[in-house]
Amino acid sequence: MPTSKFNRPKLPTHYYIWFEPPDSKGDEVLRFASLRRRIKLKGHSFREFQQLVIPLLDGRHTLAEIETEVADVFAPQDLEVGLDLLAEHNLLQEAEGVGLTDETAARLAPQLNFFHEMEMNDEDMQSRLKKAMVMIIGLGGAGAAVAQTLAAAGVGNLRCFDPSTVASTDTYLSPLFAQADVGTLRTEVVKRRISESSPEATVSTHTQTPTTDDEVLSLIEGSDFILCCLDEGQSSLIYRLNRACLKANIRWSSCLPAGPEVIIGPTVVPFETACFLCYKMRTVATAGNPEEEFAFETFLDRRKHDDSGRRENLVFGVGVAANLLSLEAMKALSTSLSPSATGKIVVLDLITLETSKHVVLRKPWCPACFKTASTAVS
Repeated sequence: MPTSKFNRPKLPTHYYIWFEPPDSKGDEVLRFASLRRRIKLKGHSFREFQQLVIPLLDGRHTLAEIETEVADVFAPQDLEVGLDLLAEHNLLQEAEGVGLTDETAARLAPQLNFFHEMEMNDEDMQSRLKKAMVMIIGLGGAGAAVAQTLAAAGVGNLRCFDPSTVASTDTYLSPLFAQADVGTLRTEVVKRRISESSPEATVSTHTQTPTTDDEVLSLIEGSDFILCCLDEGQSSLIYRLNRACLKANIRWSSCLPAGPEVIIGPTVVPFETACFLCYKMRTVATAGNPEEEFAFETFLDRRKHDDSGRRENLVFGVGVAANLLSLEAMKALSTSLSPSATGKIVVLDLITLETSKHVVLRKPWCPACFKTASTAVS
């Protein structure tokens, strides 16, 4: 990118920069190093460039101001050559246009540096996150962490649903909850914590459990992406969510901390990938004892209760599940990254740290996605 396109040029903060004296040929060296990149520039007057110009590349000075500040040492055309050299190596970014306050931009510096390093348009990506509406269904251990993490990442609009109050086990499963919160609605605590750490995020809360597909449809309307963190004891609501997302054509994903494993997905793209019911039917069909598995799934469907506090889980696994699911949402909102669990589940073994992926095929004549697709066509 030519220097002329920068109004307030900024050097990403994750680079180490140092100067090396002239070599035997008289060339000075200016080195830039990050965890992923090593850049070595050769030329002249790099000592002065590092001392005088580099400190001004903080995004708070315009190009004209920089030219004036160093005019005694660098002519405008010479300065432009030096800055163009940095731009050619993707070492400059535009500080204006991201639409963030100085305080928020400073807080999000690591994330903006990541976008820059991955050659993503940080302005476009952060703008997408700011405008996005993400819904989190279930604010137990994983769901609470998902909401807080997405708010920290700059997602501007969060909808949070959970009818339950904080239980003592919630304080173990999520550091977001304190013992003093026990008995308070989870939604109230999560909204308060987010307002303290990420005040620029708008959080709406819902506590009334939907009992029909239409009520779920009304709850999720307008969402760009949905994350389901409900316990398996609430599977009847998960199936309603699945049908509602199909009808509304909204992508969604889920997570399940399952003892020594963490399961992410499947991320459902309506009518393009297997839906959640396809996944569950395939899970039953491939079980060691399908009849027993079906009986258990039927029991869970009738259960209608959050049993997360009595399951065999570690706080570490719940935290991993929350972070991986939040990352899945960020990828879904991006134009440069693809969700990892689209049409599949990602399974992480907490004991060995091995990860495996399993493709979930659409189930022919699925009562959820086949019926909905047929209705939509007609």
